Amino acid sequence: MFLKSLKIECNGNVVRDIPFRKGMNLIVDETPTGESNKQKTGNNVGKTTVLRLISFCLGGDAKSLYQDPEFPDKANEEIKSFLTQKNVIITLSLQKDLEDNLSKLIVIRRNFLARKQRVLEINGEPILSKDFDAELKKVFFGFFEDKPTFKQIKAKNIRDEAERLENTVKVLGGFGRNEEYEALYLFWLGINLVDAEKKRGLLEDQKLENKILDRLQKGKSESMLRQFLAILKRDIKALKRKKDNFNLNENYERDIEKLNQVRFKLNQHSSEVSRLEFRKALIEESRDDLEKDQTHVDTSQIAYLYEQAKALIPKVQKSFEETVDFHNQMISEKIKYITQELPSLNQKLSLVKIAMKDLLAEEKAYAVKLQKAGAIEELQEIVGELNKLYEEKGSFEEKLNQFVSSNSILNGIKIDLAAIDQGIKAKDPLIQERVILFNKYFSSISNNLYGEKFALSANFEKQSKTDNYFYKLSIGSLSGRQGTGKKKGEIAAFDLAYIKFADKQGLKCLHFVLHDQMEIVHDNQISGLLEEVSNTNCQLVVSILRDKLPIELQNSEYEILSLSQDNKLFKVK
Repeated sequence: MFLKSLKIECNGNVVRDIPFRKGMNLIVDETPTGESNKQKTGNNVGKTTVLRLISFCLGGDAKSLYQDPEFPDKANEEIKSFLTQKNVIITLSLQKDLEDNLSKLIVIRRNFLARKQRVLEINGEPILSKDFDAELKKVFFGFFEDKPTFKQIKAKNIRDEAERLENTVKVLGGFGRNEEYEALYLFWLGINLVDAEKKRGLLEDQKLENKILDRLQKGKSESMLRQFLAILKRDIKALKRKKDNFNLNENYERDIEKLNQVRFKLNQHSSEVSRLEFRKALIEESRDDLEKDQTHVDTSQIAYLYEQAKALIPKVQKSFEETVDFHNQMISEKIKYITQELPSLNQKLSLVKIAMKDLLAEEKAYAVKLQKAGAIEELQEIVGELNKLYEEKGSFEEKLNQFVSSNSILNGIKIDLAAIDQGIKAKDPLIQERVILFNKYFSSISNNLYGEKFALSANFEKQSKTDNYFYKLSIGSLSGRQGTGKKKGEIAAFDLAYIKFADKQGLKCLHFVLHDQMEIVHDNQISGLLEEVSNTNCQLVVSILRDKLPIELQNSEYEILSLSQDNKLFKVK
C-alpha cells in the first residue's frame, strides 16, 4: 500500500490537503540559517508532525502531536487545544497502486475527541478503539494472529522516535520482549509463526511458576518436606495403635470416628484455602509489582537528565513519553494476562470457606455429644494430638503437592516450548534463504551509499536467564560501529531493501517509509538515496531543512509540503 493523501480539516474547512507521490517526498522547512538568522528556528513548524499524523491515523497516540517528546509533563497547549477542543478530523488515504485509480483504496478518518464525539473509521465503517489495531492488520495484511500487532509492524516504516531513529531492527525499543521481537522478525521474513501467542502465554506461565517455586524454596526444601512427612506418618501410626487399645462402646467409637473424619476434611479444606490464598497472593503481588513499574517514574529526574544530555548533545532525540507509554501498555497486557485467574480463584475460595463453615458446625456438634457422653481424658489427649499431627501432615503434603505441581507444570511448559521451538527451528533453512535474498538488496544499497556492504543475520539464540530460545536479527558491518549519520543511512538502506525483498517474495508490505532528522545525513548519501528510491517501488517521505537539501533534491517535483514560522502545518499562529 502507498500513501495517497493526508487531509486536515477543522470545522469542515480544509486546513491542509497533502498529496503523496511515488518516489521521494520532501516535507521542507523553509527556515533560513546563517549568521543573520540566528534567532530563527525550524522547531514547531510541523514537519515532524506530518509523520506523526500519519502514525496517528495508523493507530498512533494523539499525545505525540502536542506533548514535548523529551519532557512529557510539558505540552504545546495551543496545538493541544486546537486538536482536542475543535472539530479537527484527519483523513489518511492509501492505495495499492497510485497509477491505477481502480486499485484497492483504504481511507482512515480519526479525530481527537472522546466517547460519542469520537470519529474512528476505516472506509466509512466505524471501528471500536480496542479493535482498531486488529482491523488495520486485517485490512493491510490479511493477518489474523495476535502477534505481531499492527503497531509493531508499522514501527519500521515510521521512524519518528528515538528507538526507531537509532535502531535498525530493534524498532520496539528496550521494552520489547524477546518473544515479541521473534514474532515480528519472522513476520518480516514471511515466516508464519502461528504459535506466537501460545509461546507468549507459556512464557508468562513459566515466569509465574518459577516465582511460586522461588517462594516455596525460601521455606523448607522438597527433600526436607518428605522427611518430615515420614516422621509424622510414624507418629500418627503409633498414636492410632494407642487409641485402638481403649475399650469403648460402639456408639462412642463411631462418634469419635465421625469426629475424626470431619476434622480430616477440615484439614483438607484448610490446606486448600492456604493453597488458593497463596496463589492469589502471588498473583496480586505480581500485579502490584507491575503497577509500581507503571506509576513510580520520577519524571523530574528524567527531565533533568534529558536537559543535561541536550546541553552536551544538542541533537539528542529521546522520546521519553513514548517509551513510557509503550512500557505501560506492555505492563497493562501483562497485568491482564496474569490476573485472568483471579475470578476463578475467588470463587473457589468462597465455596471452600462455605464448606468449612458447615464442617465446623458439624465438628462442634460431635464434640458436644462426646463431652456429654463422658469422654476419657487420656483418649481426648490422644485424639487431640492425632488431629494436630493430621493438620501438620496436611500442611506439609499441600506444600509438597505445590512443589510437585509447579515442577510438573514447568516440565510441561518446557516440553510445549521445545515443541514450538522445534517447529520454528525446522524453518531455519527457509529463514536463512530469505535472509540471503534480503542481503542481496541490503548489501547492494549500502554499498552504493557508502562503498561498504552491510549484512543481516538471523540466529536462533538461547537466553541465558531462562534457557529459552528466540530468533534474533542483527546487522554486521566491516567497519564496526557507525556514526549517527551513517547509522541513519544504514537504516534507510535497510528499509528500502526490505520493500524490494517483500516485492520479490510476494509479501504484503507497506510501500512507504517515513524518516525524520535526515539533516544529519551527508549530502552524498541523501543524493544516493534519491537514486535508490527511484529504483524501488516505494515512497520515501523525509522531513528536512531547505538549507540541508543537496542540489539534486532542490527540485519542486520532490516537494509535497513547504512549512515555515509564517506557514505552520495547522496554520495556528
